[in-house]
Amino acid sequence: MKLLSTILCVVSLTSTALAQTSATPRFEDYPAPVFKGRMAALKLSGSEARNFRTRLREGAQQGVNFAGHYTVVQWGCGTACLQVAFVDAKTGAVFFPRELNGFGVWFWDDNDEALRFKPDSRLLVMSGFPTSEGDEPKSGLYYYEWTGERLRLVKLVEKKRETGR
Repeated sequence: MKLLSTILCVVSLTSTALAQTSATPRFEDYPAPVFKGRMAALKLSGSEARNFRTRLREGAQQGVNFAGHYTVVQWGCGTACLQVAFVDAKTGAVFFPRELNGFGVWFWDDNDEALRFKPDSRLLVMSGFPTSEGDEPKSGLYYYEWTGERLRLVKLVEKKRETGR
């Protein structure tokens, strides 16, 4: 009887864990308190930040829009392509997440946005496909968590691209 109880317990916990990992990540599952202070001066260290200084300065003026104290700044880099940087309102530091730079934008319906994020959440959703992933990258919705230093892939919901669109 004790063995049966143990097995049932393990099965129950495993199915609960599997159900949680298959769920679509939600913004509220990755909370971040929103910074209300004065924006730090932009630090343009590195050639990439200096090359895009005008875009970064203009974007940073929008204020905090992601992960509590960051501003997501984005600009086009060709047809269906975006460049992205994060500006830290507290320190002025600029981050260029490699996962988001030069990714192929793909929209599955008229309500899609290339990037979805919120000021009070560390979750960022990318709609498209990374251009750095070999010949045939997986397309879909990429769910990332911002750790403060890098993006960590939480989940990929694959969607097939239609070539005629």
